Amino acid sequence: MNGCLLIRTFAPAGRILGLSVVFGRVVFRSMRRYFRLRLPGSAHHRRHLGHRRLNWMYAQWRSGLLAVAVVTVGTVPVVTTGQESGAAAPNIVFIITDDMSWAHMGAYGSDEVDTPNLDRLAREGAIFDNAFVSTPSCTPSRASILTGRNGFELEEGATLWGYLPAKFPTYTELLAEQGYRVGATGKGWAPGFLIDRDVNPAGQPYNRIRVKPFGDHFESLAMSDIDYAANFESFLDSTEADRPFVFWMGTYEPHRGYTPGVAAARGKDTAVATVPAFLPDVPAVREDINEYYAEIEHVDDHVGRVMEVLNRRGLQNDTLVVFTSDNGMPFPRAKATLYDYGTHMPLIVWWGDNIAGGLRIDEFASHTDIAPTFLEVAGVEAPPEMTGRSLLPLLTTGEPAQASRDAVYMYRERHGFYAGTGGMSFPSRAVRTEDYLLIWNARPDAFPSDVDGGPTKSYMEENTEDPASLYALSFGTRDEYELYDVRADEFQMNNLAGDEAYEEVFEGLRSQLFAYLEARGDPRILGNAGRFLYAPYFGVVFRPELLQWAPEQQGQELTFEERRDLLQKAYSMIGEIEFYQRMVAGQAGRL
Repeated sequence: MNGCLLIRTFAPAGRILGLSVVFGRVVFRSMRRYFRLRLPGSAHHRRHLGHRRLNWMYAQWRSGLLAVAVVTVGTVPVVTTGQESGAAAPNIVFIITDDMSWAHMGAYGSDEVDTPNLDRLAREGAIFDNAFVSTPSCTPSRASILTGRNGFELEEGATLWGYLPAKFPTYTELLAEQGYRVGATGKGWAPGFLIDRDVNPAGQPYNRIRVKPFGDHFESLAMSDIDYAANFESFLDSTEADRPFVFWMGTYEPHRGYTPGVAAARGKDTAVATVPAFLPDVPAVREDINEYYAEIEHVDDHVGRVMEVLNRRGLQNDTLVVFTSDNGMPFPRAKATLYDYGTHMPLIVWWGDNIAGGLRIDEFASHTDIAPTFLEVAGVEAPPEMTGRSLLPLLTTGEPAQASRDAVYMYRERHGFYAGTGGMSFPSRAVRTEDYLLIWNARPDAFPSDVDGGPTKSYMEENTEDPASLYALSFGTRDEYELYDVRADEFQMNNLAGDEAYEEVFEGLRSQLFAYLEARGDPRILGNAGRFLYAPYFGVVFRPELLQWAPEQQGQELTFEERRDLLQKAYSMIGEIEFYQRMVAGQAGRL
């Protein structure tokens, strides 16, 4: 009874306050253009400076209203109405899939993958048409997102199954210092090993709630049984509702392996699956692609449930939602390569009424931009070492905050250890512009065999002449330089690096690429490639037959003891017993 009385007493005041905030938002948005025009400097500078000033004024005005409200009702007991308490700083939900190329959802033009929930986020928010990873490999890609830096700048964090030194701050740590509650579910920063960090950089794991997809329809299922959406709600229920939150939802899908029959269970028709031109168009490959599609649709289901949680708790306009992937589809000439199907990512940003719906952005975006964006949204200054820059001005004004990017830069180093590579990785660097992709292969004598296994890879290895050209594109040696006209050659299959007609383009891009890498201190360019070659690889257990895979030998004959010594840097820091325990725990479940 008392609760009802309190609600009736303060509801009108709450409505007035809420309407004032909404009205103020509208007024301040309308003032942005006027103020920009009256500021000195270039057009881009005026847009950004005006935007920042108006945002500051709006924040001060809104804080004043909230302060008045706090003083007014400060002596009244808190009355809950089934919603989360309001937070001065916005909440952040980051959703990242595992191995998904940009092309495979409805909002990017696919009519073969049913993604209604992601498509809705794109319609109501902003979608980026040119978003790219720093590197197309799980562990370093996620490290790059968390730190806002090129992966090659992260020392041991630059390779798969490594570790991320604590000297590199993450956006989750910086937001936690500002009072944010931080959590994660599913695949966080992984696969790798924690040495000088106590908690996964993505956040404290919330994975307790499990559910078997498809129930008992399948005797065994390769898909994860983590209920991502339910664990997100568990995080909200078990942490302080009066503090803003940043939550990482990392799905294990559509990473391999795939369970045959899941696509059929979702009603997908193998006969109509579209096969990229760099793969053989045969039933085995179409079936493999359909199983990949089915796992993307599973992700979409959970995205819809996460949005239902936000809606039910009244958090729609207080929560920024970002969706992307860590690298491309796990097929030959895609994941772990610097071609578009390995590096070109989906990127959707949704923020309720705070950004205009239906915004389509063709500016280049890098995964290094995600951390600075989250920090600016939260009012936290990004460390100057961060490579990326905030995307917030693009989202709120639809225009660049500074001169538009003319390119993005990407790299790859060791991506696991695979038979047939001779212990050699396939290090490469690339620059991608609106018209061209230039790749520099630092080890053209190596074989790019570190491709995820599966039906497609098996078919190509068993049918090398069907056709031979496709097998060579995926598994043969490559020239030192590759140049592709991405407008005319969608799948990057026609190397123009030796074509005299493109000599000027080639030289210009080569100079641009190496100038950037040198400026950012890429160890491979500066003569310190050993930092990558001998970085610990924790995808092993301490048994002699497995230690042969770690670290990379580059043709050297190392004894068991010598290999173990090379890993001493890692386990000497935390003690051998704990090292064993962490390694065993880190390999539990699907990685």
